[in-house]
Amino acid sequence: MKAVKYAFVAATVFVLLAVSFFYSRREAESVVYTRQLMGTVVELTLMDGEAARFDEAAEAAFSEISRLEGIFSSYRDDSDVARINAAAGEGLVDIRPETIEVLREALLVGSISDGAFNPAIGALGKVWGHSGEKGEVPPADEIKKLLPYVDLAGVLLREHESQAGLKRKGMAINLGGVAKGYIVSKAASVLEKKGVTKAIIHAGGDMLVFQRNGDKPFIIGIQHPREKKLLGEARVYNGAVATSGDYERFFIKDNVRYHHILDPRTGFPSKGVQGVTLMAKDPTEADALSTAVFVLGPEKGMALIEKLKDVEGVIVDENGRVTVSSGFQGKIY
Repeated sequence: MKAVKYAFVAATVFVLLAVSFFYSRREAESVVYTRQLMGTVVELTLMDGEAARFDEAAEAAFSEISRLEGIFSSYRDDSDVARINAAAGEGLVDIRPETIEVLREALLVGSISDGAFNPAIGALGKVWGHSGEKGEVPPADEIKKLLPYVDLAGVLLREHESQAGLKRKGMAINLGGVAKGYIVSKAASVLEKKGVTKAIIHAGGDMLVFQRNGDKPFIIGIQHPREKKLLGEARVYNGAVATSGDYERFFIKDNVRYHHILDPRTGFPSKGVQGVTLMAKDPTEADALSTAVFVLGPEKGMALIEKLKDVEGVIVDENGRVTVSSGFQGKIY
């Protein structure tokens, strides 16, 4: 197979402008499939493998994404997340194996980031909306009243019993900052089982690239947080690229930018960083860590990246200054 250079942007905005519904198109030696899922456009680029099964593989991957979205959704009453929240303060509920895996990773990243990542952030959805979609700044006293319910230690996971719960009534989890990465990883597994040997899965700020016996890296464009251009590029052979930024979902009020990434310690949108692009082997880890690093800020965030094995990152601080980790492979323009 002839080597081809592919460039993909590790952000949401350009993809949303490009596609709106399911279709496939042939470009050189790849086939691209898209579908609206998880509140964004999911794009599968299949590049190598059993080409005759590409349509079947894409459909199976989209079906898996849809199934898992139903487990983790904050908007569906029958999801594991909704059932855990409904039983807050009343005991544990039975959960699926997939929820165990995601909660385990969420609690781990919460621990190593000193709570900068906190699945109990869901309690703040009452005033901000599940994804900050209300577009209003809640009164500070309302936020202050909710902060005691943003309690990482109050999220209970009993893996051997396949159960989870919340200590106090009024608590709520939101797995939006970790579940998408997990879902992307499972979609990749489906593609590989269907004979795909080289592919890219792109779902909003989460991306996974894989190739069997590939000797050339994928070139992943890093979106500039303030301008419609690329900030740089990352070179990734196999693994995940996750992006968190204050430019993805936000509104301006009195010349202040309010975005969807809340600091669990204050209840308000995190300050100090415009964007984080993080590379890791595991998409679930990458998803949660990109949020944690964003909340921690440039200094503490980079310190966390440098402590972790097989994790690299790029941080753009509030003044536009760019910092890259010591093992980052790529370049900043």
